[in-house]
Amino acid sequence: MNVLRTSFTRGLVRSVTRVPLTKPQSVAFASTQKDEPKSILTDDLLAKAGVETENTKSADEANSNRRYRKTASDEKREKNFNRGWIVALAASLAGAGYLTRNWDSDEEQAAVDGKSVDNGYTPQLMYARLNKRFNSLFISTFEEPAYPDLLPPPPPEPYRRPLTLVLNLEDLLIHSEWSTKSGWRTAKRPGLDYFLAYLSSYYEIVVFSNHPMAFSERTVAKLDPYHAFISYPLFREHARSKDGKIVKDLSYMNRPLEKLLLIDVNEDATLLQPENSIVLAPWDGQKDDVLIKMIPFLEYLATQPVKDIRPILNSYPDKSQIATEFARRESILRANFEKENKNKGNSGFSLLGVQSSKGSKFPLDVIREQGQMQYESFMKYLRENGDKLLEEEKKMMEQQKMSLGSMLSGEQPTVPVQEK
Repeated sequence: MNVLRTSFTRGLVRSVTRVPLTKPQSVAFASTQKDEPKSILTDDLLAKAGVETENTKSADEANSNRRYRKTASDEKREKNFNRGWIVALAASLAGAGYLTRNWDSDEEQAAVDGKSVDNGYTPQLMYARLNKRFNSLFISTFEEPAYPDLLPPPPPEPYRRPLTLVLNLEDLLIHSEWSTKSGWRTAKRPGLDYFLAYLSSYYEIVVFSNHPMAFSERTVAKLDPYHAFISYPLFREHARSKDGKIVKDLSYMNRPLEKLLLIDVNEDATLLQPENSIVLAPWDGQKDDVLIKMIPFLEYLATQPVKDIRPILNSYPDKSQIATEFARRESILRANFEKENKNKGNSGFSLLGVQSSKGSKFPLDVIREQGQMQYESFMKYLRENGDKLLEEEKKMMEQQKMSLGSMLSGEQPTVPVQEK
């Protein structure tokens, strides 16, 4: 029995091992994997949408390799570029060699700094001539004013002012400040309107800004909306640059130096003509009466028959206090006038170029009364006709633009337009 049981068990085991066992779990997984829906986003759609896939990456790499492959036109362009650099280098060397030549004239040799460099072809002399000629080109291009004559020729004698007054704009007439709360703010100096209007009867007034025209043109226009007081505005482009300093060279003004007066707040600006200049302390934006106090001296200077203003200016040791010193001198003259007027009887005498007699007013008072009458008359005329003048000026500008446009287009303007 035991033998039979053993043989039966072995046969059963063999039969069991021969039949393959099924795995329900693996079958179920296969069925779920087979039934899962496929995505409609194919590689082509993803590539068109800008999403990188394996296929697009390989295509981009192929395109990049194809893109950076030099063509015949690329090689030709690169050769032309290299040739251009060689030509530019050769031209620079040729220009430098030309600048090292001997001097053409004595004037050229003494130009710029006045120091003479001898002729010759030693390395030191050649370099010295090259340096001097290059500095001459640099100075004439970047350090000189934009035009040789900054002002047009003066008007005819009946309309000509006796003197020309050049006024610095920044920190003399106006003051600008910046703050985080309000940004940039610009203030006019107290008495500025009266100062410009009153002195415009005696002076050809030029306002000179330290900033370029693009930043200061509107500011100057607001100071004189009727274009009645300021004769000409000048800007940074019209100044010189000397040793890194902004210098206002009066020799470019197209006016006699003996008739020119510059008032500035920076001594560097008056470097070339200090005898023609008055340097005042910069205005900090607070209330003061500096401009009003300057009027009596400037009025006296313009009404006296002087051929050269420089000796009068140089008679003041400290020109920054010229208004105070002139008031002191005027008080002395007034006391002498009153004393002499009592002792002279009815015989007349001359003081400050004005003929006086017993019982007459002090000459400077007479001049100021006439100046005040001119100022009031002129302001009255502007109040009544200022808007009309602006409209006429606007029409004239439009006509000039139209005539200029017709000339540029080849059309001749009509005779009435030419006459206007």
